[in-house]
Amino acid sequence: MLGTGFRLGIWLLLTSDFSRFNLLAGLALALLLPRSKVSVEDPSLLLGSLWRVLRAVPSAYGEALLLIVRPHRSERLVIMPGSGSRSALVMFLEVFHITLTPLTIALGRLSDGSYLVHRLERGAPR
Repeated sequence: MLGTGFRLGIWLLLTSDFSRFNLLAGLALALLLPRSKVSVEDPSLLLGSLWRVLRAVPSAYGEALLLIVRPHRSERLVIMPGSGSRSALVMFLEVFHITLTPLTIALGRLSDGSYLVHRLERGAPR
């Protein structure tokens, strides 16, 4: 049940359409997609990652508006800490959180569990 809700939530985030037809299409897709036997060693990691993703949505809209008003011309590579979990679901949520944050994209995962991230910033190009 949690997996179906998660899949439907991702569908709604991707489509940004809450119409009755889209809800039914997303639910049908969530039920028809094959299931995997993913185990999370610590459920608090999963819930923490999910909470960070949900918290990032409103800030993403605010930063997107700022980008329109004041362009970001500087770019750099930064290392963002990760949970270090080997769970595919937790890693997906962490990368999803990075990608959902405006002006950032995950380039890869380092051996210590942190992520290499490309970030745009305000200011003059370096």
